[in-house]
Amino acid sequence: MPPCCSSPRKPGSGSRPSSAASTVGIRSRALCFAPRRSDWSRATIGRDLSAGLMVVLVALPLALGFGVASDVGAAAGITTAIVAGILAATFGGSNVQVSGPTGAMTVVLIPIVANHGADGVLVVGVLAGLMLLLLAFTGAGRAMKYMPLPVVEGFTAGIALIIGLQQLPAALGVDVDGEKVLGLAWGSIKAWLDAPAWQAPVMTLAVAAGIVLAARVRSGFPAALVLVAATTAINMLADSGLKTIGYIPSTLPAPRWPQIP
Repeated sequence: MPPCCSSPRKPGSGSRPSSAASTVGIRSRALCFAPRRSDWSRATIGRDLSAGLMVVLVALPLALGFGVASDVGAAAGITTAIVAGILAATFGGSNVQVSGPTGAMTVVLIPIVANHGADGVLVVGVLAGLMLLLLAFTGAGRAMKYMPLPVVEGFTAGIALIIGLQQLPAALGVDVDGEKVLGLAWGSIKAWLDAPAWQAPVMTLAVAAGIVLAARVRSGFPAALVLVAATTAINMLADSGLKTIGYIPSTLPAPRWPQIP
């Protein structure tokens, strides 16, 4: 929470504030989230442009991958990254805050898309945003300092394992559907063993190994984007027959109200 959003009571003020004072206090706390002149006074064109370019290079393959992994499509992933990036850059937050695509949400979004379609993702996103604003105004985020570190590490490792199991059909190049993660993974392995094809798993392992190796050699190099471009070119030139993400529109879609049955 920004420093201006914390408004402790003055010592000795035991009386309850009036409704007008409460309204002014809520308004002032809401306005402190808006952009201020001081946010732009520390900006440097060269450094900020280079940082933004690096973020784009890293976030582009992530946005594509998370859009496909969430069953909403690659176009939705890029659109979300663009809109969220603009909003995060405009309204800011904290110097230690990271804004960008996250893989943890794919685990939550897959059943939502399966049951309510892509429009359900928008509704859940709006509700999650309102909950975050409520937690910010109440200062509930301070309680996270009491969260044991093994719980956070276990959550992160569990999310990574679930995402890996969910992506087994794409990694093996098979078409398998399922609601349970273990059933989906086992069904993918069985389908591949019935008709093994090496193009998809070899390319998957090559890209994963390239990302790990590049991180050890030069951590700031956008290896994911380079590897995605290289494998795309190889797939096109060699005509390996691997499934592609398909058409991506060149414009942002117009906003509309969600239609949930």
